[in-house]
Amino acid sequence: MYPTIIEFGWIKIHSYGLCIAIAFLLSLYLTQRDARKRGIDPEIIQSEAIFALLAGIIGSRVFHIIMFPYEYSITNPIGWIAIWQGGLVFQGALPFAFGYVIWAMRRRKVSFLLVSDCAVPYLALGQGIGRIGCFFNGCCYGKPSNLPFAISFPEGCPVYQSYPGNNGWSLPVHPTQLYAVVGLVFLCVLLIYLRDEWNPFTGFTIPAYFFLHGLLRFINEFFRGDHNPTVLGFGILSDQQMFCILEVLLGIFLFWLIRTYYKIQTTSTELQQSPKKKKK
Repeated sequence: MYPTIIEFGWIKIHSYGLCIAIAFLLSLYLTQRDARKRGIDPEIIQSEAIFALLAGIIGSRVFHIIMFPYEYSITNPIGWIAIWQGGLVFQGALPFAFGYVIWAMRRRKVSFLLVSDCAVPYLALGQGIGRIGCFFNGCCYGKPSNLPFAISFPEGCPVYQSYPGNNGWSLPVHPTQLYAVVGLVFLCVLLIYLRDEWNPFTGFTIPAYFFLHGLLRFINEFFRGDHNPTVLGFGILSDQQMFCILEVLLGIFLFWLIRTYYKIQTTSTELQQSPKKKKK
């Protein structure tokens, strides 16, 4: 719809890239604020954030290339790295970004689980802002719909190519990008509330995020119309929905794993602190 926000000569500011930049800076600021409250040096967060972002972008692009290989060609090498035009699969970002942060925090001798509680809620917020970029870019669109809030996109957008309508506009489609924005902002608020009011253990936001994000994305996929592959879903579910199922299961497993870890730690501490029985 508005893939380019500002164009001045050879200088172009793309809506997708601008939203990613805003999402990164806002999420970084909020994460540093929460880190300071929990006794973590915010400079550590700032130093590692850009590398975590780069790792996530690489992972997102790699997954997109794997899922949509027909969109790339060796005759157009720029297209392989033109992320400002879209073409990121968020699930691909998670293993790359989380893997880097785990390594970086171990190197700096900072608790990864504690840092995660500072950052994960704003990961969801950053995703939501990124989805606004998807809306302006016209990607990640929905199926045709007669609902009053369905949206038509102009000719030239990917939506129009799939669902052409009349007078240079596409058929009205589900605004799945905006569905995602609402869901992700809600997820951010919910994670902050659960972290601050319940917080069963440090690092709780990680399994909670995987479980809830996977569930929200799974539901939203039913309204998507951008022809996601269904190879892994046996023609019934999209590949993205299969990834979502894995996310939900991963969230359940990590909840059990981290909670068990803390129980073992607590039991070990109690045994070390208990007085030893005197020998008769």
